[in-house]
Amino acid sequence: MMKFLQGLMLGLTLGLCPLAMAQSTYLMGAGDEIRMTVYGQPELTTEAQINTDGTLEVPLIGTLKIAGRSSGDAARLIADKYQSGNILKSAQVNLLVTKYRSQVVSILGKVNSPGKLVLEGPTTLTQAIAWAGGVADAGSEHLTLVRTDASGRQERREYDLQKLLGREADSTPVVWLQNGDTIYVPHADRFYVSGEVRTPGMYALDRPLNVMQAVGVAGGPTARASDRSVKLYRKQADGSVKEFKAKPDEKVLDGDLMVVQESLF
Repeated sequence: MMKFLQGLMLGLTLGLCPLAMAQSTYLMGAGDEIRMTVYGQPELTTEAQINTDGTLEVPLIGTLKIAGRSSGDAARLIADKYQSGNILKSAQVNLLVTKYRSQVVSILGKVNSPGKLVLEGPTTLTQAIAWAGGVADAGSEHLTLVRTDASGRQERREYDLQKLLGREADSTPVVWLQNGDTIYVPHADRFYVSGEVRTPGMYALDRPLNVMQAVGVAGGPTARASDRSVKLYRKQADGSVKEFKAKPDEKVLDGDLMVVQESLF
């Protein structure tokens, strides 16, 4: 878990690099603070907060609704207003979000500090998990991102944190969060191995495994182990536990207990 948290902190640092790309797609909202400058017109420089109705007071223009627009789109709108109103002949407007206050995401499930995160800047999925204190001991590294599209339909996306932070991170697209996103970290599946194995105990079922592979995760059989006798105890739908003679290629399920028997000879 410590290595995982270190990976999260590394992802937190590296994820801050492409901020310009994120800002170009960020849709501003009420409460966000902006800084507007107009080339050659320092007196028009404005630092303000977007009003609760999504509007901004723009010098010489008046009230403009900019909520729901990117900073670049809003800058073009303001420049067009200056030109169409014969205020400036060739307006070059730059608008930058200086504080992000309108965007909120929820982080639920098996993290150390679940709650609501206000996006005070472009924020990635891994940065949000780091903000929540990382994945708890009982949590899975396979998480779900629920996002509502423009039509109101919810979309579920599954992500593997190891891919986002490990060797595949360089080739994996950065997951930028949006207002209203919900991140859910489920309880991690577990399996148990006991008997004649080198390191009996409980293990996370974080990838598909068969019985032979699960025994390998537990360090493999000892010299006294039978190579043909592994008992599998599996919980049934009615709550009872059923005993099986496990096959090597049997798929391991959440809660399975495998007992490697001692060889009689």
